[in-house]
Amino acid sequence: MTFSRKKTHMALVTITIIILALLSTYPAFSGHFFAINSDGQVHLARLESLYQALRSGRFPSLINFIGFDNHGIAVNAMYPWPTLLIFVIPRLLFQSPMLGLAVGFLLMNIFTLTNAYWLAKSLSKNRLVLWLGVLAYQFNSYHFELMFTRVAIGEAFGYAFLPLVIFGLFKIWKNDQLGIVWLAIGMGLVGNSHILSLLLFTILIAVLELIRIIRRKFTRREFKQLLLSAVISILMASYSLYNVITWGLNNKLVTPTPILLGMNPSYGLTNLLNNDITESSTGAHMGLAVTLLLIYLAAQLFSRPTGQWRYWTIGALSLWILAQNWINWPHFATTPVSLLQFTMRILTIVSLLIMIGLILFLNQVNWNSTATTIFAGLVIIFIGVSGVTQIHERAAQDFHWAQHHTQPTTLVKRRLIRHLTGRNYLANVNHMTMPDYHIQKDTVRTNPSFHPQTNQNFQLALQQNWRKVAFDWKGARQFNHFRATDQTVNFNITLKQQRSVKLPVVGYHHVNYQVIVNGNNTTFWHSGGQLKTKLPAGSNKVEVSISNESRHLGLFILSCFAYLISLGYVFFYRSRSRKDAQATRSGY
Repeated sequence: MTFSRKKTHMALVTITIIILALLSTYPAFSGHFFAINSDGQVHLARLESLYQALRSGRFPSLINFIGFDNHGIAVNAMYPWPTLLIFVIPRLLFQSPMLGLAVGFLLMNIFTLTNAYWLAKSLSKNRLVLWLGVLAYQFNSYHFELMFTRVAIGEAFGYAFLPLVIFGLFKIWKNDQLGIVWLAIGMGLVGNSHILSLLLFTILIAVLELIRIIRRKFTRREFKQLLLSAVISILMASYSLYNVITWGLNNKLVTPTPILLGMNPSYGLTNLLNNDITESSTGAHMGLAVTLLLIYLAAQLFSRPTGQWRYWTIGALSLWILAQNWINWPHFATTPVSLLQFTMRILTIVSLLIMIGLILFLNQVNWNSTATTIFAGLVIIFIGVSGVTQIHERAAQDFHWAQHHTQPTTLVKRRLIRHLTGRNYLANVNHMTMPDYHIQKDTVRTNPSFHPQTNQNFQLALQQNWRKVAFDWKGARQFNHFRATDQTVNFNITLKQQRSVKLPVVGYHHVNYQVIVNGNNTTFWHSGGQLKTKLPAGSNKVEVSISNESRHLGLFILSCFAYLISLGYVFFYRSRSRKDAQATRSGY
């Protein structure tokens, strides 16, 4: 292929990816609103904190005074924020929170499609085959559920970067030097997005390498390359990993709700047939088209006894079966496995394994049916997009229903506020609170016992988690909050007499707090999971602020340098390879 033809091909691929990303994103924002949920409101508060910091020229804080009842929960410390910049920077450019959100999801879909394309291209030279694989991964209904009904942005980032991780791993298996860098970049991006996904993908790589050891394909060179890639990826994610580790070690934190729910096959089948991607912890699915592809590949296992595609198909099928509630998953709710919370999260890996198995299978059968491929691709796209459209239209109907009900019931209020627009954006930012990452009571048992009723019901488990929080809720209601920024929060309180009072702010250890009362710096101390200080009688204005530590900014700069050096190495390596190839063709 000549240089001009390569440029034309790259341009066509880029245009196709952008069109598919627009097709994936627009339905969730049609009608100029977005159907938000509780998890989405958590991320809106995080985005608002990042936006205010960057707009003011400050490095983002690890404590969130914005949202979460302004209690200053360390969400950004425990939940990596760097990749959220794809939502924040567009907002800074366009000065529109809704447009920033839409552009952020558009970029996320571009990343997903690009990474899936690179992986598919490394597996097949047949354009029909590789694009069918890309569509099966991108327009998977579970992918849209992650983004637009669960609004699990961290997991959606994991879904976007997993193909890049496997792309790098495959290159290492082929002794390609660039595999080290691509694997490191992929895992580094995951580490800067979602720690649970990082753990899952690390386990996936370990299992794949164990299989290679058993099959005697693992080499010393491969081990060195994996080790070097791991070191680079740790450098890339050093800022986020340092925050999670140090905050976890220095503070006894309430973890996300400890529960482990398996997928319900009967409920999942109903949602599958109805193409319903409603937020559900037990009824998630991959869409009818992708599920049929998995069934087809599984059926081929009995008629085609050879081929690498068989191992990836068996892996996908095994994990899908493992995720069902045929195993009594709630019994593992008191073990470290409960970090998973919902076995449907395994579907991210299943989706990728299906993509790989499908491409390798079609390679083996020398697939060349253009009409069938186009038809299958359109069906996959239609099912994925119509699932988003259906849930979006339902949200619009719920909103219109709530508008015509004058009684402010809980249901009416929820449907009104979850119809996210520019008008109620800030109301959504300040709407959500959660027990996660508060200081935990000293009286909480280290090894809780198994309770069948609690461990099989998320709401009951959530209530149990709230009871672990060390916080004086009654005392906090005495304060009137009137302002919060990314680094400060202000309260008013009137007292009849001087006394020591717990401030309505979570008190973490190894954090540089400053408490100002009526314009004067005041001594404070930690007490029962909060900050405590003496307040005089009368009306008091209280300001609590934090300062960024230089080591946090230093680690962030180190992470950025690791990415820049790695990308520079890729550019240099490819440029040198291109020159060597040209020299070879010229006869030198």
